[in-house]
Amino acid sequence: MKATAPNPRRPLGLTLALIATATLYGLLPLMEVYFLWRLNMTTSEAYILGGVDISAWNWLEGALGVVMLGVCALAWRGKPPWIRRVLMALLILVTVANLYRIIEAWRDQVDPIFDGQAQEVLRNFLRCQFPALVIVPLYVLWYINRAPARAFYARGAAAKSQKN
Repeated sequence: MKATAPNPRRPLGLTLALIATATLYGLLPLMEVYFLWRLNMTTSEAYILGGVDISAWNWLEGALGVVMLGVCALAWRGKPPWIRRVLMALLILVTVANLYRIIEAWRDQVDPIFDGQAQEVLRNFLRCQFPALVIVPLYVLWYINRAPARAFYARGAAAKSQKN
């Protein structure tokens, strides 16, 4: 009979990294799309002339938020083992896109007639996200490449190789 090592448990640091990633890159984009959609639905009551512009960029970010939540759920489970690399690649891609949006928000002027107040609120929200958009990806990428996290993701591949 073969002696097998116990499966490594999910490290606390990995749990924190996945919760931060799911919140910042999954829930916040969905909340932004919902906020804009809800504001657009009440434009006549709020006296916003012309409605609120929900760009294709916002819809894309909302869709990426759903994808990120799915990837975080799979990464939480730890299977398949390659989900660690998918999470890292998606995190870098979405971080670069969000940093571009923040730079664009600082550069462009707010249109005072069309969407002025709604744009200003969202721009300030984006500016407040900047520290988190730097710290969270650095922490996640650092921790997911540490030995405890690699061992957690490698357990699925080790179990598959033992079956054969």
